[in-house]
Amino acid sequence: MQRVRTLLLAFLADWMMWGYLAYATVYLLNAYWYTMYVNWYGTLMLPVWGWPIVVIATFELTVLGHAYGQTPGQALFGLRLLDQNLRPPDLSARSQYLARWHIEPILKLFRRNTKRQSDSSRAQMRLLDDVKDKMPTTKPRKWYKTHRGIMVVALLVATFWVGWLVTEIDLPTFFSDAPRAGYMWKALFTPSFEHLLTPEPVIARENPSMAPIQTTILGGIIESVFMALLATVVGAIIAFPLSFLGARNMMGFSPIGWTIYGFMRAFFNIFRSIESILWAIIFGIWVGFGPFAGSLALMLHTIAALGKLFSEQVESVDPGPLEAIAATGARRWQVVVYGVIPQILPSYLAFTLYRWDINVRMSTVISLMGGGGIGRFLFFYKNSVGFIENNWNQVGAVVWTIVAVVWTLDYISGRVRERIT
Repeated sequence: MQRVRTLLLAFLADWMMWGYLAYATVYLLNAYWYTMYVNWYGTLMLPVWGWPIVVIATFELTVLGHAYGQTPGQALFGLRLLDQNLRPPDLSARSQYLARWHIEPILKLFRRNTKRQSDSSRAQMRLLDDVKDKMPTTKPRKWYKTHRGIMVVALLVATFWVGWLVTEIDLPTFFSDAPRAGYMWKALFTPSFEHLLTPEPVIARENPSMAPIQTTILGGIIESVFMALLATVVGAIIAFPLSFLGARNMMGFSPIGWTIYGFMRAFFNIFRSIESILWAIIFGIWVGFGPFAGSLALMLHTIAALGKLFSEQVESVDPGPLEAIAATGARRWQVVVYGVIPQILPSYLAFTLYRWDINVRMSTVISLMGGGGIGRFLFFYKNSVGFIENNWNQVGAVVWTIVAVVWTLDYISGRVRERIT
């Protein structure tokens, strides 16, 4: 079953690659030849009967790739087409393998057992981990002469080309209109720290409940640092036990364990894929806009992100000490405490410190949705064009304050990571 599963995953990966190349081809046809020269027909669209043809064509291309070369999917899952002598098959054996792909499934519909060929010319897809010690030594081909190398280059070129068009990159405009932004760059590099320590009058007037320090740039950055600190510490404490539930080597011993593992991985992937700015909106409606909502948004995202990183660290621990501790008769929780945690603790602390750095930067963005912190000043000054004469100089002051704090935290966390790792 493991071999069948690997074969299926490799085939599906290659099939998806061919499907992606087909999509990129249609997109590029629409972007260039079709719309430039025959655009009176409208957008190039596949008819209903065209989709089955594309599916069958990409399927056949995948089969051809598996028969006559080593595809990216085969390389990804450690598969290779070999004969009975564990050598690359000749053209005849590859053609027979291609024919069997189409004939054997049909024969199995009518006969329970099909007669298998046993001579050395029969090619078979094999797992490299099972036969790599028995394979004869051969000189590897240069990567650009292999099927997988050409396929990967084609995928990268198509992705870059389509991405260039989708993002509407316009380099001539970038260079020709550069002087239009010159005054902003000049203002950003000549910051005005007028309200670093003195309250911003407009913010103070609009928020009378705030303490005077909260209406200064210094108070905003302090608020952001503590928002990030609270979110990081609480998030790491919650993510620590959850990471064991999301580790395959800790939970993959029973159907219940696999269920818990799948649920936790889904939780990590779903909640970390939703940006903190959306969580700030949700919590702002829930508890009111301000630092509390921002801290909750950062905390939830931190739990999911650190939980994913922590669980991967648990899965990569050395199994040797775990087996030695288990051999002494230790219970499972003792194996975790004395075998797993000592191996993962330095990485956990390093990831947590790095996440604090990330949360400080993210706290400036969630302020756009009322999350509090230094971002309140950043967006206030940015939106004050025409109301404050030196608004971009004030933006520069906020930006350089953020840079100084992040730089300082990065230096401190870097030194701490050196000590713990």
